[in-house]
Amino acid sequence: MHLSLGQAARVLECVGQSPAKLTSGGRGVPRLEKAGTVAQWSLFGLLVLIVTLSSPAGFVLAAGIVGVMFLVRKRRRNRQVWEDSTWAGSPVSTAQGIAVPGFPMEAPAGHGAPLRLAFEGLAPISAVTRPRSLGEYRVSLGRSEWPNVEVVGEHAYSHAIKAALRGSGAPVAVRSDSEVEGVQVELVAEPDNPYDVNAISVRWRNQVLGYLSREDAIRYGQPIRRIIASGLAVTTTARIWAYDAGDRLQARVTVALPEPGLIVPLNDAPTGVTTLVPWGSAIQVLKEEDHFDVLFKHVPPDGVGLLLVSLHKAIHTLKNGTERPFVEVRLNGERVGELSNVTSAHLLPLLEHTETVGETALAYAQIIGSALAAQLVLHAAKATEISNDWLSAGPHPAPTLLPWTAAYDVPPAYNP
Repeated sequence: MHLSLGQAARVLECVGQSPAKLTSGGRGVPRLEKAGTVAQWSLFGLLVLIVTLSSPAGFVLAAGIVGVMFLVRKRRRNRQVWEDSTWAGSPVSTAQGIAVPGFPMEAPAGHGAPLRLAFEGLAPISAVTRPRSLGEYRVSLGRSEWPNVEVVGEHAYSHAIKAALRGSGAPVAVRSDSEVEGVQVELVAEPDNPYDVNAISVRWRNQVLGYLSREDAIRYGQPIRRIIASGLAVTTTARIWAYDAGDRLQARVTVALPEPGLIVPLNDAPTGVTTLVPWGSAIQVLKEEDHFDVLFKHVPPDGVGLLLVSLHKAIHTLKNGTERPFVEVRLNGERVGELSNVTSAHLLPLLEHTETVGETALAYAQIIGSALAAQLVLHAAKATEISNDWLSAGPHPAPTLLPWTAAYDVPPAYNP
């Protein structure tokens, strides 16, 4: 990559260096640079002449060399024009920041070189209406967040994709590819979309990166619209890959989404002061077969669903009179199983804490079953995985959603 003198001077200023070194040796002086160019091409012409006269094959070789030189210079000239038009007009921050088109880069105090991008408070490249939300609902719920759902239409949103890449710390340059994972994105339903009333856009900082396919928009439409209608923003993570070909951007965006039935719970949270335990590794619930009469009412038609259960400290009294605490699992106030002694030991300190502060611990559980049997798999973080900040910031109530219904009224959000 080559920078113009003006661009290089701005970079040197930002890192606390003098731009004067750029003009050392006559660089930047028109008369001297012209003389140097003439001398360079004169020597090159003499070399080509010698090669041409040496043999017939030399003539072909010389013609090839000249052609390659002209192509290289043309490509470099076109790239320089693009860089000048894209970068040269961007203002430099007075706080030692290198300007990216529309996205100023800031440096921490005491450092000469900028270390991170700052995009806060910037308007989107194209104005997009965003439904007003009261909070955030993470549809991945802490599961393995490998992006598994393809986004379509990325070619129409190259500016936003470049902004998302830069905002996530991935450089974007001509003739090179960029990739970033774990990008926080929002899923926005667009009932006023003139092309598809079921459309769901994928947005980064209110900028559209693409859309779910028509099939996926229908599959995920019900739970996503329920969350939005409840006043919450639907968020997840995405992977973005792009290759800048100069005249166009090739991009691929994928988002992390579980099956539609595992996005929102089938039941509501119990009343009272509750706190939702962070998502953790899978824990098998024991003795749920003794409570099939309760679980059967919650098995969804497709056999897999998500539930909100409460966790309670209980006591087993052994024959010798010894008391052994364990964790009891309840669904809507009814017992549906318990955890083993080993697993209970990992959660009991947390339950003792929540009981002390007057809260009921809730957790997500996956129900799998049919008309014959059902089992529960709990997902709750262990006491050793809970941070002090999370404890002190409680309670953490479960999101409140509207009741299940066939359709939900969501605000218009489409803006071309």
